[in-house]
Amino acid sequence: MKISGKKIVVTGAASGIGKELVNQLLKFDNSILAVDLNSHGLNQLKTSYGLLDNLCLDLSRKDDLDNLFVWIGDNWGSVDIFFANAGFAEYGPWENFGLDDLERMMKVNTLAPMLIAQWLQQHQQEPFRLVVTASAMSYWPVPGYAGYAASKAALHQFAETIRSEGGVDWLTTVYPGSTDTAFFNHAGINVPKALPIQSVASVVARIIDGVNSGKRRIYPSRIFRIVMLLNRILPIFKPIYFSIERRKLRAWKGK
Repeated sequence: MKISGKKIVVTGAASGIGKELVNQLLKFDNSILAVDLNSHGLNQLKTSYGLLDNLCLDLSRKDDLDNLFVWIGDNWGSVDIFFANAGFAEYGPWENFGLDDLERMMKVNTLAPMLIAQWLQQHQQEPFRLVVTASAMSYWPVPGYAGYAASKAALHQFAETIRSEGGVDWLTTVYPGSTDTAFFNHAGINVPKALPIQSVASVVARIIDGVNSGKRRIYPSRIFRIVMLLNRILPIFKPIYFSIERRKLRAWKGK
């Protein structure tokens, strides 16, 4: 079964997972609102596909979030699937993160999806699904990503806690590992890529398959799931992985 004929919002749509979501979802007669801070990237999407709406918004700003909700109400009335995918990272030693960077990261990565969940629950009369991009770092930290991992772990715990309160059959959380996108370029200059790395097309295909199946949690990387399981039985994988990624961080700092 394919997601077809739906009204779909994708945030972080101008690049990476969001852009590929737009690419794959447009094949099945869906109406899509692409949301991103990058106006140039949104214009490229419009040029490439044409059959979509877009909004250039900064999701760290409450006024911009409100404008998104107003657009949905004025143009669609309701939304079928909302992919809260926008997010970004900063790479480096944890002690170097500034307050402004951390605050913005938490607003975009964590607070915006929480407010979107609230709005959907309070204003939607029709059934809907919210699909939130968390991260494998919600479970498995990577040296150099303290702020990002904290923002995604907070998002994961938000989802788990509201599920524990009951009546939340409309929420799906996604835990991608390292994906072959511009994510690492945006995180800093010459940032090393954490292992293992998946293609963005395969990640998005598994996300869409999981949403079609009504899954509450989607883990696009089978390798990640296997290593998580093996580490519970024989807890040597995390220390080895941390050692590899620590060396990358030290080498990056020395440049």
